[in-house]
Amino acid sequence: MTSKSVQSASATLSIDLESNELAKMIKSALLPEVDASPADRCAASISVEGATLIIELAAGDLTALRAAMNSYLAWVSGCKMAVESVTDTGQNRSL
Repeated sequence: MTSKSVQSASATLSIDLESNELAKMIKSALLPEVDASPADRCAASISVEGATLIIELAAGDLTALRAAMNSYLAWVSGCKMAVESVTDTGQNRSL
């Protein structure tokens, strides 16, 4: 059996969020990952359009692309949960 190798792979993740403010917060939280990526197998860029967070990934191979996608999706989810946790806590406090 022969295998074909993929020279490069790319993906664009468009994540609709509740607000432009949340999208900007998550973008700010992820910028250090974009600027100082520990691996050179994948490059990323992040932008915001309205309430949509857009993450563009370009990798040298499918394995690196999959790993980067999983990482960015997990980070976005974690950031979103953290913001929701703080927001919920603030709203549910009784004085």
